[in-house]
Amino acid sequence: MSRSRRLVITFATAAALLPAALPGTAARATPPPPGPDAPQSGHHRAPLDYDENECEGATADEGDVFAPPKTDTTGHPAGTHAQPPHAQPPHAQPPHAQTSHTRPAHHRVLPQKWPRNVPDTKEAVRMLGDLKVRTFNSRGYQRKYFGGSSCWVRHGIDQCTTREVALKLQSVVPAKLDGRCKVVGGRWHSEYDNRDMADPAHVDIDHIVPLRQAWGAGAHDWTDRKRREFANDLTASPELVAVSTWSNRRKMDKGPDQWMPAAGAECNYSRAWIGVKDYYGLSVTTSEKAKLTQVLSGCRD
Repeated sequence: MSRSRRLVITFATAAALLPAALPGTAARATPPPPGPDAPQSGHHRAPLDYDENECEGATADEGDVFAPPKTDTTGHPAGTHAQPPHAQPPHAQPPHAQTSHTRPAHHRVLPQKWPRNVPDTKEAVRMLGDLKVRTFNSRGYQRKYFGGSSCWVRHGIDQCTTREVALKLQSVVPAKLDGRCKVVGGRWHSEYDNRDMADPAHVDIDHIVPLRQAWGAGAHDWTDRKRREFANDLTASPELVAVSTWSNRRKMDKGPDQWMPAAGAECNYSRAWIGVKDYYGLSVTTSEKAKLTQVLSGCRD
């Protein structure tokens, strides 16, 4: 084999392996498992952009958080079997249980802690009617415009990050801490895909209105400080919610006319989306408004 041909093969092999080896590229190197909305094989698939999700989730050294467990606590494929009638109480973890699994909605045992200030349906309808309708334009968007080089700001005397505070607030049992800030255990229910999690490495803190969506709906005109406050809003609007890493990576930065959570969560999600846009004076597109109107027409408080 000629020297030049050996160099070409060596370079091609290194190029294939390098992205998975570089720090901070785990989310790009290990995409989520295909969901029901994934394109069929043989169809063109646009490259995935996990820019925002890398900030919302656990760091790459916290284990393989990008592939859900193949079995639930019953030993069956995840999400295909309900818990038996004699299953352990909601907060008990059976021996050797997986740290996350899915259940049919009628077998759900963990309540979801939606963010504060989600409007009711009547108020959401009023808010949606008041929002300006404009063309979406995300040209020029970069994640750094919503917080600089850091994904999250730090809060209070303990200087815990927004992610750590959100994990503590939205755990349905008291979160277990390592030190004053680092959350190492708790219980979370992801309404996006009806999945229960006990390991924070399987939890993302999602921006209900993604930062790119906010940028294209008016945030490009904000000050840096206002954009930073938006990206770290834990109390003023229902912007941050704990969900599974897998559902968040399927959502990416899509609007409600392109993506909705699992059946049963569309109403709370749509009301929260509208609540955020109303609080920050962000616009909606024609198709976005039509989808939200459709969802709200079937919602009951």
